[in-house]
Amino acid sequence: MTRRVDQSVRVVDCVALVHPTGLLGSLFACALLVAGPVAAGGRTDMDAATVRVVCLAAGGDTAKSGSGSGFVVGSGGSAYVATNWHVVDCTAAGGRVAVLLGQGDANIIEARVQAHDADRDLAVLEVQRPLGRPAVRFAAVATVAKLDPVRAYGFPGAADDSAGADPFDASANPGVVTRIYPRPTNAGVAQLIQHSASINPGNSGGPLFDDYGRVIGINTQKPLAVVVTVGADGKPAVDRVPLGEGIGWAVAADELFPLLDRLGVPYQVSRGRVGALGDLWHREPLLVTALGLLLLLAGTAVALAATPHGRAAVRDGVTRALSRPPRVIAAANSAAPPPAAGTPLLRGIAGPYAGVELPLADGPIAIGRDPAQVQLVLPPAAGRVSKRHALVAYDRTRRVFTLQDCGSTHGTFLNGAPLPAGARVTLKPGDRFHLATPAVAFEVRMT
Repeated sequence: MTRRVDQSVRVVDCVALVHPTGLLGSLFACALLVAGPVAAGGRTDMDAATVRVVCLAAGGDTAKSGSGSGFVVGSGGSAYVATNWHVVDCTAAGGRVAVLLGQGDANIIEARVQAHDADRDLAVLEVQRPLGRPAVRFAAVATVAKLDPVRAYGFPGAADDSAGADPFDASANPGVVTRIYPRPTNAGVAQLIQHSASINPGNSGGPLFDDYGRVIGINTQKPLAVVVTVGADGKPAVDRVPLGEGIGWAVAADELFPLLDRLGVPYQVSRGRVGALGDLWHREPLLVTALGLLLLLAGTAVALAATPHGRAAVRDGVTRALSRPPRVIAAANSAAPPPAAGTPLLRGIAGPYAGVELPLADGPIAIGRDPAQVQLVLPPAAGRVSKRHALVAYDRTRRVFTLQDCGSTHGTFLNGAPLPAGARVTLKPGDRFHLATPAVAFEVRMT
C-alpha cells in the first residue's frame, strides 16, 4: 500500500476549505500550508539525516569491504536508511552492513538490506533500532530544472584522511543541476540527474538536496579511470582518478519510491515546483508573515467598509479612541504629594541595580529585559520581568512621580499592592515598587 504524502493533495484539500466570507485569510493559510514544508528543511536537518554506511565482507576481506553514505527515510525517529546497492552489495556474499552515527560501539548500529534494485543501484536498509534522526523529504524530478542550486551530502573517503577531520560530520558540497536525463524507455535503467557538486568515492548513496532541503536524487557515480601508480615504497598500486571535474550523477529520487512503497515506509514528496511565494517564504519567512498579516488587516478593513453597519462600527470605534481621556489611577497608599524641590531619582532597592541611583530629570525611564525597548535593562535571569515592564517618570509641571505598568505578564506592585495592567499612578517620594517579584525593587526619592 502506498503511504506517501503528496504535497499537491494538500493544496487541493486546502483550496476546498476556502469560504467566501474569509477568502483572504483562507488563501493566506493555504499559502503557509504549502510553503511551510519548504522552509522546514534546514541545514541542521540535512546534516543529521545523512549517515555513514559501511559494508564488511564475509571473512574480513578488506578488499571487498567498503564505506559509503546514506540518508534516513520514513517518519520521525525512523529505522530505515536509503543508499546505493553497490555500497552494501557485500551482503549478497554473506557480508554485514552497519550504520555509523559516531564514536563508540553504541553508535555502530547493525542493519540489513530489506529491499534493493541492482539495475537502479538502490537499496533500503532497516536498522536494529530507531536512529533518532530526522527523515528527509523528497521532491520529484518534475520539480527540478537545469541550473537549480543543489547540495551533495556524504562522506568522501579522501576527506577522512585530513588531520583533525570528524569522520561523522557529513561533507556538504554545493553545485547546480547541469542536465536532467529523460525518462528511460528501458524499465531496467534508472533516470539520472547530472550535477556539478563535487562527489568522490564515499559519497555514493548520499542525498542530493535541492535549495529547499528536499532530496531530489541519490548520488551514485562520477567519471573515474582505474590507473596503476607507483607508491612511495616503489611498489605498483591501483588507484582511481577523475576523468573530468564538475560532473556527477544522481539517481532521481522517483526511482526510490517503489522500494519504499513495497516496504510500507512512509515518506513525503512534493510534485509541484516551488512558486514565488514558497521561494520567498523559504528565504524570508518573517517578511512573508508580516505581509500576510497586513493583507488580513487590509482585507478586514475593506470588508467592514463595504457595509453600512461596518462603516458605523469603524466610525464609532475611532471616535471613542480619540475622545477617551488618559487613564490615571490614584494609588491607594499614595496621596497627592506636596510640591517638592530637588533632584528626582530612581533608586534600586533589590536586584541587579540595588544601590544604584538614576536621575529622572532628563526624562522617563522604561524598565525591562529588551534593550531595544527600554533604558534600564534587566538581565535574562530576571525571566519573570517582561521585555518592557514598567515606565517611571517625573512630571516637572505637577512635581510628582508617575509609574505606569506596560501590560506586563506578572504585574507591577506599588508598596506591595498590584497595579491594574496598563495603569498609570502618581507616587510620592519614598514610595517603593517591585516588578513581578520583590527581588527586583525600586524607590523614588528627591535629593
